[in-house]
Amino acid sequence: MVAKPVKAIVRWLSPKEGGRKAPPSGPTYATVAGFGNAPPSLEEAWSLVLEFESEPDAELKHRVRVQFLSPEAPQELLHPGSHFQLYEGSQLVARGEVQDGQKE
Repeated sequence: MVAKPVKAIVRWLSPKEGGRKAPPSGPTYATVAGFGNAPPSLEEAWSLVLEFESEPDAELKHRVRVQFLSPEAPQELLHPGSHFQLYEGSQLVARGEVQDGQKE
């Protein structure tokens, strides 16, 4: 069974913080996510898919729906209050927090 997306807030790092030049512009975005304090290793890497629900605000925060790309991913990592980081290669580009549980 594939889990439904959960709502989250993602804050993109500015170029001064080592992030992207600008937040992604598409309606969806997929990249590797980390769930600890260090970048994920190849053995523990999972990709997340974000669907944007709003434009980023002045603080580069986005309201999103997020889910794992793979149905085999550890769904329990996306619970209300959990934190994740988004990477492009080894570059940390954003941090996120799950706001609430699965939505219909």
